[in-house]
Amino acid sequence: MNFLQLPRRFRRLSEIITCMVKDEWRTFCVATLGTVLMSFALVALIIPYRFAGAGLSGIALLTKYVFDISPAWVLAGGNMLLLLWGWKELSPRFVLWTLYVSLLFSVTVAFFELFTYSVIANTLLAAILSGVLGGLGMGMILRFGGSTGGTDVIVAAARKRWGVDMGMFSFYINIAILLMSWFVVDLEQLLLGGVLLYAESITVDGVIKSFDRRKQMTVVTCRVEEVRRFIVDTLERSATLVSGEGAYSGDERTMIMVVLNRRQAMELKRFIVSVDRNAFLIMADVSEVVGEGFKHWKHI
Repeated sequence: MNFLQLPRRFRRLSEIITCMVKDEWRTFCVATLGTVLMSFALVALIIPYRFAGAGLSGIALLTKYVFDISPAWVLAGGNMLLLLWGWKELSPRFVLWTLYVSLLFSVTVAFFELFTYSVIANTLLAAILSGVLGGLGMGMILRFGGSTGGTDVIVAAARKRWGVDMGMFSFYINIAILLMSWFVVDLEQLLLGGVLLYAESITVDGVIKSFDRRKQMTVVTCRVEEVRRFIVDTLERSATLVSGEGAYSGDERTMIMVVLNRRQAMELKRFIVSVDRNAFLIMADVSEVVGEGFKHWKHI
């Protein structure tokens, strides 16, 4: 390595950190809260019941159960090693967010280990609650483009090095780690660990999609101008007019395509019924909308 290039690299890294602090303060706040939720779920709701886990957290749990080593050390050391292994294939933003979340995760895990927690008699409820809390925290981090480290680093680096499918590669890694737990925990705790991971996955998907969920409506009506004016003037939204032709009648038609929130979608639906009961309406859920009037591109 040319040591004369080091000052230049440090300046570049400093510029990236400055931009992140300035432009991504919301990501910083949300990632911090999400990490705290994840670490609380790990210490208060997973370790006391000896649930199995997946990813780097699953390995940290195994070392805790077998050698009584705090997960904080395994998580910090494991993420550092993974980042050193794959840093060439990872973007500076990914590395910095992974570094921040993993270090904060280790610190907060060590902090929550200082306290004792009430035991929930129903272990199934404990597994579901830990999955929901952990999924909520993870979803918040991913929702704003952060990274939780662990297998995320392996998958991201492997995708760029070998072009592997991220979803399947991550699935195989997590299943392998989960099955390793069979030698440490009993079958019931292994199965409850699966329930935990399922609840966590559902919660992550819900958190990521819920914030930007909208309704896409496609309307075919003979009262195009009235519907258009209602959308523009009353709902204060815009729409796209698409020229078409009826397959059976051969008549020229104009379709109206518009994206609205739930309340506006119901208002438009009631208005269409009031002016044209023969209108054709398609309403679909949209998980994310980016553009004027919705989420800005700079938040991607």
